[in-house]
Amino acid sequence: MHTVTKVFVIINLVVCLILSQYVWVSLAGNVQWREKYALERDQRHRDKNELERAVNDLLAARALNQERASQGSTEVAALNATKQALEAWLAEAEQTRDEAKRNADNLKVAVSPFEKISRDYEQQVVRKLQDTVGELTRRKEEVFRDRGDQLLSVAQRHNDYAQRHEDYRRVEEYLFHVNVELDDRLDRLARYRWLRPDLQSDLGDNGPVIFGEVQWITGNSLQISKGARDGVELHQKFTIQRNGTTIAIVDVVEVQNETAECVIIDLVKPGVKPVAGDQSITRLFMSRTTRR
Repeated sequence: MHTVTKVFVIINLVVCLILSQYVWVSLAGNVQWREKYALERDQRHRDKNELERAVNDLLAARALNQERASQGSTEVAALNATKQALEAWLAEAEQTRDEAKRNADNLKVAVSPFEKISRDYEQQVVRKLQDTVGELTRRKEEVFRDRGDQLLSVAQRHNDYAQRHEDYRRVEEYLFHVNVELDDRLDRLARYRWLRPDLQSDLGDNGPVIFGEVQWITGNSLQISKGARDGVELHQKFTIQRNGTTIAIVDVVEVQNETAECVIIDLVKPGVKPVAGDQSITRLFMSRTTRR
């Protein structure tokens, strides 16, 4: 409607221009109207310019209307597509609703015996599990109690063992000292028994006479052919003889099974020393001589 109005205005302006041309032609000879003619001409030019601007505005408005029409058609197409999508969604939603309703009905039918199942489950499973857990808890408590008692018993036994072990170590140390003292006493007895005939019977010097032979001699040491198997004892004294004559007195310092090593403690004649092959015999003490 706005465009039609503009067209009507333009037509009116064109008619006015034509009429004004005739008027100005008829009045061209009149001098007094020249100034008015000039003014009217200028006005006509201004109107022409306005008419051109109006035409340009009309063309711009027409282009704008066409653009708006194209945009409107695009929007209408988009709206139609959206409408179709919404209609498809609506149909799908209705179908989904119907399916959900059917599933709900089926679920209601399926869960209708759930109360009975739940009650049976409570009686047959949950209560049995509770009873089993209670029984296991009691057994666990008993096991822990027994374990505590056993650990206490083990600790007490460890304590008793530690005390007995301490007593044993104390007794062992005491026995060690006693044995050391006894060995020292026996060693002293063995060392000095040849000076005390009353000890010979206690130390075994009254036994059989042991005859042997000197095997070798080095410096002040020598070895005889008799040992522990023949009854030779540590610190026992032997007489070394040659052709029935006493040469030296020796002391046993080390005893082996078959031999014994001796140290010369006395020489009858300073210039005569034992040699290999000399006879060794157990020294005759006073008690043995007296007994004979």
